[in-house]
Amino acid sequence: MMDIFAEQLVRKQSTTQDDMKRACAVILAVTVSIISILLAFMGFALALVLPVCVIWALVYFLRMCNTEYEYSCTNGILDIDKISGQAKRKSMLSIEVKSFTAYGKAGVCPEEDHNTELTMFLAVGTSLMKESDDEEEYYAEFHHPEYGDCCLYFTPNSEFRAALEPFLPRELK
Repeated sequence: MMDIFAEQLVRKQSTTQDDMKRACAVILAVTVSIISILLAFMGFALALVLPVCVIWALVYFLRMCNTEYEYSCTNGILDIDKISGQAKRKSMLSIEVKSFTAYGKAGVCPEEDHNTELTMFLAVGTSLMKESDDEEEYYAEFHHPEYGDCCLYFTPNSEFRAALEPFLPRELK
């Protein structure tokens, strides 16, 4: 039997809140730099070290704000990793596709009354691998041994969805 493997890399879409965090960080860095330069002119020469540290911290913060998600499916096991700043990788989720209790396009999500709270996983973005017009937001509900009842929102392209579909429970195909 041949192994089935699919991988997709998506970049998180920037929200207004993300843009506001970046703007506040820049304003704070500029303000601290100006104040420390004024202190240096008043005779505190050591204050010139502060702008260097603040600018380094700003560059690091702005780089870490760039978030990507890597989806991979190997023989029916869906793994989603969060990559911050193209350097720091953290495993978000690993689940067997056959354990999905609901799956489909997020826009046509069935309106069910859930008595339990779901743990939400958001891994939505735009593809970095190749331009594709078929990327839409999908959802999957499942029970995870560690997190309980969960709902995942993600943006798989057609090739990735094709790799997931053979492993879906019969009632979800």
